[in-house]
Amino acid sequence: MSIQYIIDEEGKQTAVIVPIEEWKQLRSEHEKLLNKLEVLGGLQDALKEVQDIKEGKRKKGRTLGEFLNEM
Repeated sequence: MSIQYIIDEEGKQTAVIVPIEEWKQLRSEHEKLLNKLEVLGGLQDALKEVQDIKEGKRKKGRTLGEFLNEM
């Protein structure tokens, strides 16, 4: 990765220049990670819901279709 840094008069980094193709790749990877986090968060919520139902903390769960529609 060929990143360039912009520094101020005091030598502190204030900005970065990233080649556009590298930026596009970074954005794409970031989107994939955000999507993965969303799915994993949904699964975590579903597991908590199942646990609550088993423990009697919740009377009714959602159907798989209802769960998937929320995602």
